[in-house]
Amino acid sequence: MCVYTRDRALCHRLDVTDAPRLDRCQPSCANIARTDHHADQFLQHAQVLEKQATSEAVPGPLADRLARRAEQLRELANHHEHDRIHPQEPTS
Repeated sequence: MCVYTRDRALCHRLDVTDAPRLDRCQPSCANIARTDHHADQFLQHAQVLEKQATSEAVPGPLADRLARRAEQLRELANHHEHDRIHPQEPTS
């Protein structure tokens, strides 16, 4: 999800428009906001990719690429889990 602020947008390094360019989205952009649901989806997709990568029907180079993408998705989910904001329990 993009919470677009032009000054922080990595998709606009050389562009002059004032709207997000989702086709140029960068995973390290400060405008990205992820929810727990997004992180769960990353992990689910990583499992699918890993299963595909271990299939005998998939050629070696493609299997390697699928495994690398699964690893990237797991890293994004782990990064979210580590850096997410936890709501505080009300104190009595």
